[in-house]
Amino acid sequence: MMEIDELAPVLVVIMNNPRDMEIARREGWYRIPVKSAPSRLGAEYLAFYQTKIFGPEGLAINYYAPVKAYRLARRRELLPEEPEHPRANEWYYKVEIGPLEKLPRPIPSRRLRRITFIPTTLGRLLKAQEINDLWIGGEAEESLWELFRENGLPAERRFLIQREEEEKEVDFAFFCRKGKLAIMCDEEPLLSGLVREKSAAQDYELAALGWTTIHLEPELILKSPAEAMSKVLKALEELGGLTPEEEEAWNYEDAGQF
Repeated sequence: MMEIDELAPVLVVIMNNPRDMEIARREGWYRIPVKSAPSRLGAEYLAFYQTKIFGPEGLAINYYAPVKAYRLARRRELLPEEPEHPRANEWYYKVEIGPLEKLPRPIPSRRLRRITFIPTTLGRLLKAQEINDLWIGGEAEESLWELFRENGLPAERRFLIQREEEEKEVDFAFFCRKGKLAIMCDEEPLLSGLVREKSAAQDYELAALGWTTIHLEPELILKSPAEAMSKVLKALEELGGLTPEEEEAWNYEDAGQF
């Protein structure tokens, strides 16, 4: 049996069209628009999040494939049968891949949320129970994620919040009866395509969108985890506790889509 390189980089991408799945399966390639490609595009594997259009296999990652090469091409070259498509002249990365391999178990998303790309590792992909397990954070973020898991708190990691034409990224998000709670670890996130703003500016904008923000210093999380958890639990209590849907979410029964 071939030894698995658990540190091999993986990029999770969206598969929202059965035709594109057939192209990946039969022709061995997947396309990513250059204008919306992640800053860290290079990976040894692609993993495919299938949206609800795929029925029983939808709302989860079921397959991954090794990457062979990256090439640049216009959409009309990749899909010549659609010469009049509005994006026919736009540039795409054509990612050439090997055979699709099925994961040992599907990796679902617990709630409806928007995720663009997720950079992760092969080890995490093969062990993940749900989408949030795939993110790679700094030491403090990883420690806080483990604290949430140990205490049965269904946080959403690297949650994207839409504001007009911009997106704001928070390290962790909770959805409560009286509002929404954002947790920031105040350390530069790893493998993130978004530049982290100054906390005061982001807090103001998030408050306008109905979010309460808590900042936890990495030193507090690492040296006084009980105190860090106490701050989070107090904030959850002040916001009326988790919604009934969130209280059940840790069972991994709910699934979301990108």
